[in-house]
Amino acid sequence: MNNIIHIFVNNQDFFEPDRSQVKDTFKIKDLEQVRLLSDPLKLQLLQAFAERAKTTKQVAAELGESITKLYRHVDALHEAGLLEIASEKQKRGTIERTFQAVAQRFEADHSLFAEETGAEGIRAARDMLRAGEGEILAAIANAKSDKGPEAIMMRLRCKVSPERLAELHQSLNEWIEHTQEECVDDDENAQEYGALIAFYPLDTTR
Repeated sequence: MNNIIHIFVNNQDFFEPDRSQVKDTFKIKDLEQVRLLSDPLKLQLLQAFAERAKTTKQVAAELGESITKLYRHVDALHEAGLLEIASEKQKRGTIERTFQAVAQRFEADHSLFAEETGAEGIRAARDMLRAGEGEILAAIANAKSDKGPEAIMMRLRCKVSPERLAELHQSLNEWIEHTQEECVDDDENAQEYGALIAFYPLDTTR
């Protein structure tokens, strides 16, 4: 299960952090971190801070949200180890902090959702799926044929050999990697899209 944070490049003149120390991939091994990334707003914040180092005030302006509302969400991401402080400076009697994401890509360890984790692991997975479900249902409800390609939704069952399964896995991973690289567009008319992908073995013994 992957939660992907894309890196965007822009030409805004602001503090540029040294991203040489930023990991390409951060492996999530804590259910609380999974729950945080199941929140659409927190995921949006993490994506914003993955673009470059920013203050909470800057991100609030970009997202059109109240800075007061975002403080607790940013604090939660920082305390969970998903954001780090890039810089601090004194400003009008207070300390202004600039944050950046700790990695470009976030992946949850599959063991978090194993039977051994019990109800907590199932609950965390369900939270993530529900967040995606809400976005998908909203896309379907708001679909307009004159507003670009419609949402694609499908469910299928297939039976494949181990060799063919390996090929399908590779093809799917290549598509995901390609989509990540291509989903960076600073065109003012660009529209944000989401994807929730699951490819899993079925228990046919029940």
